[in-house]
Amino acid sequence: MTWGESERTLLRSDGYESYGWGNGDDGLGKGVGKCGTWNGYYCGPGYVQRLYFEFSPEDLKGKKVLDATFRVTEPWAFQCDPRWVDLVRTNNISSSTTWSSRPKELDWMVDRHVSAGRGSLCDPDSPDAPIEFNDNPDEPNENLTPTVRDFAAGKFSRLTLEIRAHDESDTSAWKRFKNDAVLSVKFVGLPDKPTGVGLVTGSGTVCAKDAADPAVVSDPTPSLAATAQTKAGGEKDAQLRVYFDVDQRKSDGTWVDATAGNGDLRPSTGYVGDGVKLTMSWSTLAEGPVYRYRAWVRSYYNGGDSYLSGPSNASTTGWCYFKLDKSAPKAPVITVGSPYSECTSTACAAGGGPGVQGTFRFAPDPADQDVVSYQYTVTGMTTWPTVNGTSPSVSVTPERSGTFTLWARAKDDIGRYGAWSGVDFLVAAGAGPVARYHFSEADGVALDAATDDGSDDATLASGAMRHHSGRRGLLTHDAVGEPLEQAVTDKGLLLDGSNNGYASTAGPVLESRSSYTVAAWVRVDPSATGTVSVVSQTPATASPWTEKYSPFVISYGGKWSIRVFSTDGTFSREASASGSHPKGVWTHVAAVHDASAKKVRLFINGKREASVDAGTPWSAEGSLEIGRVMYEDTYVDHFKGFIDEVAVWQRALTDEEVSDEARLMTSERFAGVELVGGWHPDQGTGTTIPDTLSGYGRKMTLAGGASLDGEEIVLDGVDDSASVAGPLVDGTGSFTVTALASVDGDKLATKNIGYKGQVAGQRSADGSAWGLWYELTDKQTVLDPETATEKTVPVGFWRFGRLEADGTFSAVSSEEGALVDSRVRLTGIFDAQAGEISFYVGGTPNGDARAFTAEVGTGEFALGKAFADGTWKHFLPARIAEVRVWVGAMAGTTQIDTYVGD
Repeated sequence: MTWGESERTLLRSDGYESYGWGNGDDGLGKGVGKCGTWNGYYCGPGYVQRLYFEFSPEDLKGKKVLDATFRVTEPWAFQCDPRWVDLVRTNNISSSTTWSSRPKELDWMVDRHVSAGRGSLCDPDSPDAPIEFNDNPDEPNENLTPTVRDFAAGKFSRLTLEIRAHDESDTSAWKRFKNDAVLSVKFVGLPDKPTGVGLVTGSGTVCAKDAADPAVVSDPTPSLAATAQTKAGGEKDAQLRVYFDVDQRKSDGTWVDATAGNGDLRPSTGYVGDGVKLTMSWSTLAEGPVYRYRAWVRSYYNGGDSYLSGPSNASTTGWCYFKLDKSAPKAPVITVGSPYSECTSTACAAGGGPGVQGTFRFAPDPADQDVVSYQYTVTGMTTWPTVNGTSPSVSVTPERSGTFTLWARAKDDIGRYGAWSGVDFLVAAGAGPVARYHFSEADGVALDAATDDGSDDATLASGAMRHHSGRRGLLTHDAVGEPLEQAVTDKGLLLDGSNNGYASTAGPVLESRSSYTVAAWVRVDPSATGTVSVVSQTPATASPWTEKYSPFVISYGGKWSIRVFSTDGTFSREASASGSHPKGVWTHVAAVHDASAKKVRLFINGKREASVDAGTPWSAEGSLEIGRVMYEDTYVDHFKGFIDEVAVWQRALTDEEVSDEARLMTSERFAGVELVGGWHPDQGTGTTIPDTLSGYGRKMTLAGGASLDGEEIVLDGVDDSASVAGPLVDGTGSFTVTALASVDGDKLATKNIGYKGQVAGQRSADGSAWGLWYELTDKQTVLDPETATEKTVPVGFWRFGRLEADGTFSAVSSEEGALVDSRVRLTGIFDAQAGEISFYVGGTPNGDARAFTAEVGTGEFALGKAFADGTWKHFLPARIAEVRVWVGAMAGTTQIDTYVGD
């Protein structure tokens, strides 16, 4: 693949610069070297000039660079004899870069001894020529390819290459180059760990992770499965095979290879692409021993003569253990009952729905006569229940729509479990909302986007208005994932807290005696006082009381709650959050009334927080109210702040459906993310940087000796920092944070091994809620190529997560060591619904997502320092060029590429 530079500039020693320079009227480009007089030729008064080309990573993600070439045309030289030209990697450039602020030279890449462009003035002719800078294998100090390989791996965000004369005092070395520089690379897609690794069981696979409880197979030639995968970005033209490996445990506990017999690669000839499922039958195995199975992906190149191997399930998700027992029960027969049906190889009909119970019957294989019970599990379950009987039935209630697998194995009368069987079934989507409001209209009523049951539009009162800070943020793609011609900024409902700050429908939206669910995204204004109401429904009459009361209300008074009123027993029943949540941050709140269970449940950021007995409800056939509640014939508790994405269902959503709603997916590969803070240092003055990106208006303040240097905040690692009054996000909700930063290698080399410094993060009441970090893990002594002397360099890794009170990290780490003195893009994501954090370096996923226990942020969002042990510490020597924070978890590499960039 070949691509051109994204920025270029010209710098010279007399102070002149030309950002985005052209080739001039003569089309001969611009020069490098010392522009003076030589052999009767006059160039200039003797200044030194250099050319810089900056490249974005383009489509390098997910690829390993095998070879890299920098190519640029030389159309003219002072003389026919060649002169040395150096290609040097430097720090990045911008339109404000000058000779006095010229980027630091980081590493020599390649040099070339060339002359071109003098035409017939030379013998032989010397026409214009593309000059190719490519590593010479005989010169180990040339490392363009390793550098571009690091670039592809995301170790730094931009690659800036400088062309300069090797001898800048030699006026005869002056030569020109055009602005047609390109990088050209040969690559191979990086293999990833395979998915779907396991033993084939019916229409599914099974993988027992415990060697003490292996899966049982009755076929001596078991069928194994795995699906080939590449890293995101490596899919194009991938040539993949899967290597299958089975080991046998010996009596002394050691493992030996079990020969495949018919080859351990699939396909055995040719290749497959990303996402292709492969199976193979192993050669005959012996009864008795325990076996373990793993698989990994190979990505081939050089015409199939070379390959890269990816990680196996053994090193990531764990080995699959099994044993052969031909006399143990065979895989049972599973019958799928109404309203679901078994998927086949050619059809998979949807049935039932979330929360809809299905019946499944187990029966022994016809060859088995002594089955007494069964063990089973279903996709998403973490338990393996047992049911007794020869042919029992079990009830399963799926929590969400989609394809599920039910596995079962039989147990005989002497206590032996047999082979697993699996069936797939498809759960239909549940009934959609009866009302949904995006508040994205230009003006007028808030349109009901859920119109299957008729339109329930809401009218905005005078204290309600639409505002550009909608929870879905900047929308770049439509509902099917196609790019919009022009990005759209979402709007939300802004209420002023007055008696006229509300929106309401003309008539009832819900039947309050039945099951229902109400959800909304909410941002309470920091200045709001008392209790504020989010959503309620007004009764049409006072019956069954003498005054009108809303039958339910979602409200906030320091804690989130759902309050319902009952006609029997306790009048007011409230399910409240276990802890307080801050104002000024976006929070997803949902309430579920389950009429059959007579329960009301409260959900915060997609997680169930509390429940309470609902009592006996009554019918309130009045309007749906957004931002107020009816109490004793009077509307009270008017809301101040933002409300968005209000949705109402006439059924009780399952916990998983509420979780899915809180994800706020706008299409399959994009989630709604709202930028709540963004700071570019080049917009700052003195010790203040305004938020010019998000519209939330929080300013960043520099402290200690922190200073602004063009595009960067400069931090000394002693007491320098920058901070914003916080919190920016509700730490229990999903968020995305990104920073463009470089750490100072010389200053880090003076720190002790084990030192930890925070790039950016939000504090909690007693420490770190979450942050992007650097940790020094080692030091090495290397030869400095510039001075030919030894120097100490730091070795460390990037982290995303939380520094715990005991000094350890709950974090995801970078897969490779952090480069110093180079800008790198660090992006962390917390997915509250999955309860996991993930980490991207340069837009490339690093490490596996890991479980993360969220903490509510209560204090500042800080750069270059972190709060621990009751004080600020963990100061980081760094330069930070940008920080942005979104509420919402970006959905993967496609959205990160679109929203974050490089």
